[in-house]
Amino acid sequence: MRASDDDRHRVAAALSDAFARGQLDYGEFDERTKRVWVAKHHDELLDPLIDLMPDPARVLAAPPPAVRPERTPEPGRYPPDTGTDTASRQVTGEPGGQSFTLALMGGSGKRGDWLCAPHHVSIAVMGGTDLDLRRARFHAHETTITAVALMGGTDIIVPHDVRVINDGVGVMGAFDIEEDEDVLDSMEELPTNAPVIRINGLGLMGAVTMRRARRESTD
Repeated sequence: MRASDDDRHRVAAALSDAFARGQLDYGEFDERTKRVWVAKHHDELLDPLIDLMPDPARVLAAPPPAVRPERTPEPGRYPPDTGTDTASRQVTGEPGGQSFTLALMGGSGKRGDWLCAPHHVSIAVMGGTDLDLRRARFHAHETTITAVALMGGTDIIVPHDVRVINDGVGVMGAFDIEEDEDVLDSMEELPTNAPVIRINGLGLMGAVTMRRARRESTD
């Protein structure tokens, strides 16, 4: 049976999960991901997963990554910047959400009012991905983002009242947290119940940048 784009996205996400768990090193992850994007049939598509899980075919039975159209937030949906109360309202418990962002020699991103899955994978290969979390909604108190930038860049904007944890590494590249000048409170000052964004992955000859920004900022 011939593979669809949804099938390729499912398998690429499974490889990203395996990379994040340490089952694959970078060279293996890169080589297998390239095979996924050129695979024409299911047997070719599943071969990169054969030593990673007992039943690779189950990956194709999973629902495709949910895609929500961008929309402007409803007036009054979020009150003026009120600190962690606003951050806590971002955790809605809604199921599903956007779980995958890919840029191959181009650009891709999410901003505005969107639902982020509990584990989001963002891959930029000679391109750029942008994730703006200031008005995003989250399923759970802690969200994990696996960001891989290969000769590309990933920019993640995190609201200043959400705790961000950097678990990534830069190899001939960068994996850093930055703060806008108008962010005056440090993460150490956030309450213990502040939502958590845990970001892991790799910047190889590329950069993953997490930027703490105030909610009302526009860039």
